[in-house]
Amino acid sequence: MYLFGSIVVQTLLLYTLLTESKNVELSEEFETYRECLEKVEREIGEEQRIKVVHAIRGADVILPCFTCVSPEDGIEIDSTYKPSAGSVGRTMNYVVDFFKEKFLRSSFSMPDEVRWKFDWEFAMMGRMYVPLSSMHFDASESISDRIRRFTSKDEAEFKLGDRYELVLKNVDANSTGHYRCMNRHGRNIISNMYFLEVSNTKRIVPINGSLGVDTLPTVPLKSGKVSSVHLKYTTKTSDWSKCSYCSSDRGEQTRHLRCYMEPMVKVQSQNPNLRYMNLYDKIPCTSTLVPLDLRKKMKAIGNDQIFLETRPCFEECTGAEAINRIVNSSQDLGDIRTLDYLPGGEFVFGNILPRLLPPVVRRVQLVLSNDPQVLSCQKLIDLNAGVHWYSLKFGPIQHTNIHELYQDRAYFDEDTNLVFREFTMEDDDEYFCYSSNNILIGTFHMRVVESDQHHQVIEVVRIFVKFSAFIFIFALVASHLYR
Repeated sequence: MYLFGSIVVQTLLLYTLLTESKNVELSEEFETYRECLEKVEREIGEEQRIKVVHAIRGADVILPCFTCVSPEDGIEIDSTYKPSAGSVGRTMNYVVDFFKEKFLRSSFSMPDEVRWKFDWEFAMMGRMYVPLSSMHFDASESISDRIRRFTSKDEAEFKLGDRYELVLKNVDANSTGHYRCMNRHGRNIISNMYFLEVSNTKRIVPINGSLGVDTLPTVPLKSGKVSSVHLKYTTKTSDWSKCSYCSSDRGEQTRHLRCYMEPMVKVQSQNPNLRYMNLYDKIPCTSTLVPLDLRKKMKAIGNDQIFLETRPCFEECTGAEAINRIVNSSQDLGDIRTLDYLPGGEFVFGNILPRLLPPVVRRVQLVLSNDPQVLSCQKLIDLNAGVHWYSLKFGPIQHTNIHELYQDRAYFDEDTNLVFREFTMEDDDEYFCYSSNNILIGTFHMRVVESDQHHQVIEVVRIFVKFSAFIFIFALVASHLYR
């Protein structure tokens, strides 16, 4: 009996440790979650639509599966998809939930095991959806299939973040299409849908702003209506990005102004050939979703430009502080007894450990001179921080000095990708991408070699000879069959 009582006391103490309030540690995450919900309500409202993403060929694109994730849901997602060293704590929580369900059936139920089992699907233009990722094992899947899938992760053209973010690497025209994050484990729930289109370039026009000034600049983007097809085009402005540096006078933040096309009427009154546009949210005027004649008109009046405004900023670094904890226990007579003292950053058995930082993206590329290149900083979507670039040769690369450093060969797009119109021998360098609080996110070791024009001419001639031989043989076979 005494042994059973001791076990019960230890179990209750462990449960107390597991359910200890984390309000101080999670306050920043809850604040980020609240800001995300307010932004979604302001921009999207109650109606969920397909998001349109425009990327440059060669860039990396991040598509989040969930628009906003609360701290509690984040823990459940980690438990389902990517168990870490804190899995012991989650296992103990599962055991506690099991007994709570058994003894408190009327007021408590077990967490849904398949609630967060999402995967990505992809549909090229004009085709059906096909599975893109398969992160959850099926009982019918063989061990050899699981091993083959695990060993092929590094060769894939995409990867997943620890919250199911889809990271598409080096996108091109074949990446254009629809993507959706879906739960097919007895639910058939779509969390998010995207339409990704890839172009060779973007027409970025830089604008200099002033510190603390939110007034919209005057830009030559026109607004109007196309009454014949019940469409209108307007200029919309994004929110200011996070400051690129914290606790530094070099900080910069940006926002972009762009033309968007949207329907003027509801679906029932829309032209039958254009009703699909009601499914999408914020369609750029230059998107392939817009009819070709309207796209030509938008380009003719200059509505294909993206105006990128930059202003200086200053923000204090707000990194998470390690908090000291005191583990207490209540005695039979109500006295509080201190059991242990945990310095900041230390944990006890069964605690749910914090999330790890994303792995650093490291690339070594050999490129030909005069070829375009895009260096993408893969900042996970739920990390609430800005980014900045650094060159081993030139030092900090910012909006204020990029045109001076690279003589207009390079620019930043609205996603802070470092875009080179053409890579020259002078650009042979090492480039680093950091978060605003100087956490390394990615490194790029770029090595440039002279392009061999003679070799390119030989390749073109070889292709022409092969094509001519194919036409000649096809003509001979056709003439023989005709006779």
